[in-house]
Amino acid sequence: MVSLPIVLAGAVIALAGGSSSGPSAQAAGAGFVRAANSGSTATAVSSTRTHAAATFGPNVINGIYQGESPAVSGLPILPVIPGPLHTRDNESLHAGGSSNAHDPVVQHRKGSGPISAPIQSFDGICLPFGPPCAQPSSCSCLPPDTDGEAGANQYVQMVNTDFAVYSKSGAVLRTATPINQLWANTNGECKTHNDGDPVVVYDQLARRWVLSQFIATPTGEPGDDQYGECIAVSTSSDATGSYYLYEFDFGTDVFFDYPKLGVWPDGYYMMANEFPTNSVTSAGTGVFAFERSKMLAGQPARVVFFDESQHNPTGGQYIGMLPGDLEGTAQPATGSPNWFAEVDDPTGIPPNPPDAGFDLRMWKFHVDWTNPGSSTFGNNGQPSFTLPVAPFVRAQCVYGYGDCALQKGGPQGLDVLGDRLMFRLAYRNYGDHESLVLNHTVKADALDGIRWYEVRNPVDNPTIYQQGTYAPDDSVTDPLYRWMGSAAMDKNGDLALGYSASGVNDYPSLRYTGRAAADAPGQMTQAEQTLFTGTGPQTEVEGRWGDYSDLTVDPTDDCTFYFTSEYLASDAVVIGTWRTRIGSFRFPGCK
Repeated sequence: MVSLPIVLAGAVIALAGGSSSGPSAQAAGAGFVRAANSGSTATAVSSTRTHAAATFGPNVINGIYQGESPAVSGLPILPVIPGPLHTRDNESLHAGGSSNAHDPVVQHRKGSGPISAPIQSFDGICLPFGPPCAQPSSCSCLPPDTDGEAGANQYVQMVNTDFAVYSKSGAVLRTATPINQLWANTNGECKTHNDGDPVVVYDQLARRWVLSQFIATPTGEPGDDQYGECIAVSTSSDATGSYYLYEFDFGTDVFFDYPKLGVWPDGYYMMANEFPTNSVTSAGTGVFAFERSKMLAGQPARVVFFDESQHNPTGGQYIGMLPGDLEGTAQPATGSPNWFAEVDDPTGIPPNPPDAGFDLRMWKFHVDWTNPGSSTFGNNGQPSFTLPVAPFVRAQCVYGYGDCALQKGGPQGLDVLGDRLMFRLAYRNYGDHESLVLNHTVKADALDGIRWYEVRNPVDNPTIYQQGTYAPDDSVTDPLYRWMGSAAMDKNGDLALGYSASGVNDYPSLRYTGRAAADAPGQMTQAEQTLFTGTGPQTEVEGRWGDYSDLTVDPTDDCTFYFTSEYLASDAVVIGTWRTRIGSFRFPGCK
């Protein structure tokens, strides 16, 4: 999200299920909308490439290597002067399609397994309004876009538009720092822009940190006229050290919104939702592979890009997907493609009978750095595999109305972003099988719950090994909404799910549950634990929340899960003041 009066980050699906509705025209239906204000031969793309000029791909873009940053520990600590607060204009839905599907995999009873209580629990970066705030964000914006990951010895958290470094027990090793401060000694858009939608991943194979944010607000002035992505790769495993700095420019005609990053042995992979300039409706998805080997060495690097919007299905768009993100050190087979996936329902992509339209679509992304023209994405843009999933109803909340998560004391419900997969698409290789885990928010009767999946053996014969909707029955007088999830697996195959929870009698909280590897499939068999409960509601009338959270696994033991997301403090201000929390837990059987 961008700290602007009108923010263009994040998008909402145009055709949503549940109580929402939308038109079926291909340009708008099945795509994302935002507020109106707000081949065999590679194509070499210059810095002046426009959307109309690009082929489907592979398009090769030369990144701009901008040298090595000073050590983060030596960067000046800049004062944070709050406000005015900038909130993103929430996206609106077109009128039209809806779904009355019955979800057959809802889990109605909570588990009772012995997943641990929180091991660590400490505050992260916060919005500097109201009571004292230890690690203030410089953006003065909503929502925070919280994510983070544990490395060899540290935990790095990113929000709009800052990052901070902690010990794994919560000691502050580097205070909240504007992301673009890494580029302070360079010349280019990454120096002048601090636009947000940040993602941090830890490359466990190389023991390096990767920090990123988008360029969302080019001015059109010379040297500042392109959308793009800023990526910093640490020179060591120390997140407070120096970073190799890159700027990747994508042209002037398309804004690449809501980027999400994943680590793979042959590249850093990214997806982003495409919004042609001055358009309120998305065109589709752009997918990218950045040249990891060069970026780890501080050398000029390329990115291979496919414009998936040129292969949209009839009456819809391929959008809301995620790239695979390697967990652990067991690598896929040499040369294995990375995976991109999305989950669709009939309101987003019209089905072709006998397919009922509830599908998990998967694309193989193979990048060839020796001959980029041999790189491929899916079957010439179409999915490599389409796997039917259990029916569901998308949860959709707009301006605090619809299938929103209700909260104690708030004027509106909270955003659930039921139109897309939630970060991350976590991959693991267990030797006898490979697994991908993913999740999204759905309606569960009158409430919201989390649909989750484990896909096994994606390379040649992907199957839905298990799936479920976590929406356990609460007391009649105190029902809870569960949303904004993130899923991951430890080295034993135990699967955990972190998420937000709230209700008419409950302030938003951070919670988690899971299932041990040997437990019955399709059920979260472990007890539901509370990581932290906020002390106030989100009082901003549009109900902004998220736009994502992050559950990762500590690479030192490959057992301890770290979860980060937002909560609200009890502040006597008109706009609810977001805080973030970081906490850890584990399954008792993982040693």
